[in-house]
Amino acid sequence: MTQHGLPALDDSAFSSMALTFRVMRLAAVWRTRLERALRPHGMTVAVMRPLAYLMMMPEGTTQRDLALVMDTDCSALVRVLDLLEKEGLLSRTPDAQDRRAKCLSLTEAGREKCALFHKVAGDVEQSMKQGMTAQDTRGLLARMDALLTTAHSLPS
Repeated sequence: MTQHGLPALDDSAFSSMALTFRVMRLAAVWRTRLERALRPHGMTVAVMRPLAYLMMMPEGTTQRDLALVMDTDCSALVRVLDLLEKEGLLSRTPDAQDRRAKCLSLTEAGREKCALFHKVAGDVEQSMKQGMTAQDTRGLLARMDALLTTAHSLPS
């Protein structure tokens, strides 16, 4: 057993993918903790993720641009957007330049839901960062940003 209470894993046979393994494992643990924290508020990561991205994007962002930023399939995103629109959390309007495109706007209810999501996610993040200094966090973020920059510069 490890200090985390998990069965010990010998990843020495996979040293060429040690980072990949840890990123995947951490992502799974982090998402599980976030899902559990969101559940009492009637939220899920899958539903809240597009809203969280919309909070960081310009008003009137298109569905296509949101899908690109989220690195997700547009048709899969549309199903979630349909649900969010039905719940009154966002509105879609035709783009003035391209009538086929839809522009997205958060409603007041959507902004309130996002504020709650950000608080819950922030609390989870704080609990996950126990034992890390502010400098540790800045260093980790810088390294993660560098990995993301590299990943986005590679051919698809």
